[in-house]
Amino acid sequence: MSNSDQPIGAKRRISQNDTSRHTLDTKHARLEPEMRPPIARLGIHPLSKYRQACPQFKEPREIISFSYDETRQMRMDNHQLKYFYPPRIDPMPSLFAGFEQQICRDSTKNEHIDGLLNALAFARTKNEAVEQLNDTQADFVMYRGMLTRIFVTPFSLRDAWSMNIARVGATIYVEDNVTDEMIADRAGSSEQHRRLMYSGYKFETLCMVDEPPETLSREQLDEQIAKQVREVVNTHSEYCTVFCTQLGSHSIISGAEVDCIDRAKSHEFPNRSYRELKTSRCLDSEKARNSFERFKLLKFWAQSFIAGIPVVTVGFRDDEGRLKEVQDIRTQDMPRMVRGKPRMWEANVCMNFANQVLQFIKDNVADEGPDTQYRIEYSPEAAQVQIYSLGKRPSFLTAEYIKSLSK
Repeated sequence: MSNSDQPIGAKRRISQNDTSRHTLDTKHARLEPEMRPPIARLGIHPLSKYRQACPQFKEPREIISFSYDETRQMRMDNHQLKYFYPPRIDPMPSLFAGFEQQICRDSTKNEHIDGLLNALAFARTKNEAVEQLNDTQADFVMYRGMLTRIFVTPFSLRDAWSMNIARVGATIYVEDNVTDEMIADRAGSSEQHRRLMYSGYKFETLCMVDEPPETLSREQLDEQIAKQVREVVNTHSEYCTVFCTQLGSHSIISGAEVDCIDRAKSHEFPNRSYRELKTSRCLDSEKARNSFERFKLLKFWAQSFIAGIPVVTVGFRDDEGRLKEVQDIRTQDMPRMVRGKPRMWEANVCMNFANQVLQFIKDNVADEGPDTQYRIEYSPEAAQVQIYSLGKRPSFLTAEYIKSLSK
């Protein structure tokens, strides 16, 4: 990555705090609805009530970025930022190649929202100007994945989700409710499922180089391409952006993993050059294309739209993992690709629903304090979003972050 390896004044890396928090609390992993009734309910239907003009959405603006290195240590730099270079390898290796050699992140470790909070704490320590400190304050703080789940709910009605909530001052923090069942599912997933997951990571390694391609000679590019083929997939490594945006009247700070960037990172709105990399099975039938547009394209759009990423590059593979086609799809074009087709998603419904859910949370999460928690869940059976009061629980906010709030 382009920035200094250790830009922190004391030349230290921000590390995860309070390691005991990363052991899954199986006793309180999930509060069953029948044990305590919800304090508020929001019905999903009819979806027609969300078919109105889109709420205001401000272009995301990056506050700070950070990396996880090959050992999953957090670094406040761009060490893991990679650069897009279209795969030009002949013959193209299978996206399943190297599956047995991959280095996998520990799926039993719950990282909460530590990375996002530590980045914000660092930004608050680094920036003295009032306007810069204001950039680290918002109505909501959550990873993009949580926003994506909310966005796609009206058209993913079978997919349940559950999140933990805490209000501190005027800010509401949201994290995934990682349960012991989820951990067991990850550990017990089939080899076929793990191969498909791996193929996405492998595609990324074939599309990225370590330096801006325009700065490399032909010989250097050839070396980078050869490295792509040999690269062992390591899921510890990650580059993340932390950005602020606004949906309707709700200001949001979010964090998201970024696959790569098209050119040297600019200071202003670097997200305009970020790029998502995705994989999909070849669309060899009308049924396959319909399924891709109805489900995958919805999630591609929501993820990229929320983070202000303009292009998604999709690698289409066959059942043996051979890459058959690479296609760029502009985020702004995705809603038009499905418009007017039966049983397809609508961007304005997603945005209006998400806007309503955020207001629903604001209206019903009243008690304040890092150790006072709520849970919000979407129940497909009830077709409702429900909020539960959990009372006092160990905080999922880091001690370092809470300390930074007094700045």
